[in-house]
Amino acid sequence: MENHTQEGYKMRKWAKLVLAVAAVAMLAGCSAKAGAPAAAAITLNIANTAYGTREITVEKGKTYQLVLENQDVQLHDFSIDKIDAKVQEAKEEHGHDMGAKKPDLHISADAGKTGTLTFTPNQQGTFTYYCSVEGHKEAGMSGKLIVK
Repeated sequence: MENHTQEGYKMRKWAKLVLAVAAVAMLAGCSAKAGAPAAAAITLNIANTAYGTREITVEKGKTYQLVLENQDVQLHDFSIDKIDAKVQEAKEEHGHDMGAKKPDLHISADAGKTGTLTFTPNQQGTFTYYCSVEGHKEAGMSGKLIVK
């Protein structure tokens, strides 16, 4: 009888452990951002010192993750000087010295690398994005971000 009771105790102990692990896993899946909508993805490819897309349309108040895929052989970036936007996260593969210039939105990626920028535009309008690497904007590396 004692052996049967010990087995029951072990089973209850094991069940409690499994439930505790399951609870921790569920809580780990819930974060401070629970209930927040996922960021819409925008991919901007770069090749031959040119953006693959020259016009991007987004909605005011919606969160976006811009993925800058640099398929070129040199550093490039995405910059907007003045825009009312909240930047949640920026992950760059390679930064570069921009001097005193501090664009409101900026992400760079070294040759063959990817950078990501998660942001929420808070202002409607049309904004010029460009590559701030010396000579690239002048060579036509620019586009328009339209916020509706």
